[in-house]
Amino acid sequence: MKRKALFFVLFLILVLTMTSVASATGTDDTRIFDEDDILTDSQEEKLQKRIENIWSEYDFDVVIRIVNMEELKYSDLQTFTDDYYDTGINSRYEFGEDGLLIFLNMFNDDDGRDYWFNGCEKGAVWFDNYFFEYMQDRTSFVTNLKNGDYYEAFDVALDNVEKFLKQAATGEPYSYSNPVPSEPMSKKTFTILSVIEFFVALLFGKGYASNLRASMNTAVKRTEATEYIDKSSFALTRSQDLFLYSNVTRTPIPTETRSGGGSSIHTSSGGHSHSGGGGHF
Repeated sequence: MKRKALFFVLFLILVLTMTSVASATGTDDTRIFDEDDILTDSQEEKLQKRIENIWSEYDFDVVIRIVNMEELKYSDLQTFTDDYYDTGINSRYEFGEDGLLIFLNMFNDDDGRDYWFNGCEKGAVWFDNYFFEYMQDRTSFVTNLKNGDYYEAFDVALDNVEKFLKQAATGEPYSYSNPVPSEPMSKKTFTILSVIEFFVALLFGKGYASNLRASMNTAVKRTEATEYIDKSSFALTRSQDLFLYSNVTRTPIPTETRSGGGSSIHTSSGGHSHSGGGGHF
């Protein structure tokens, strides 16, 4: 009996050891690394589930990492995220060859906090500068980050990752030459705009009618004696303007400023193709 109990204990230790080794060699499916603890456990679970569904549907990996590193500068984010994705946190996790890293550095310097997208292999092609600009200009991703709605920001990011992957599966991924179609106007927005246009037209029509009515009243009371002078009785035969000085002021047209940028596809030190882009929030 004692021998059976001893064998059971040894077997249990062996199983636990093998599980630990397996986890250390990359079988852990964790894809949310919130080192600054800005997400709740429930939010992490929801995002993890969405990433697993993306992997199952498109064979494409998505990783989210959140840190607070004072020494990490914005100009270093491309190299930093390249190395992070390639090594899989010192080989503990095995990230998919085709994937996208969504990275936040929560350290707040003079420019604010930083976000960065890093695409690897197929992800470098499908999630290029067009994707980075699209996320910044046509989604609520950056606005949510600025408002501290981090879960909502990642949720929006994953929505658009799926949108771009679905399009890439057709063989014609979204790009500058094949942009995302504009979203159709909702009925609510259409109704609001129609009401606004109606009242603007009404006010314009009222103002136009008032001006027209005023122009029809030609009988104007004269208040000055000079108004009774016959202007045809005065003839100016010569007129000349002299300008002694000329001063021309030129104001340059301001150019648009952006909060971020992107990089073209390149090969990292780990030998993988990467693209990257991001900004401040």
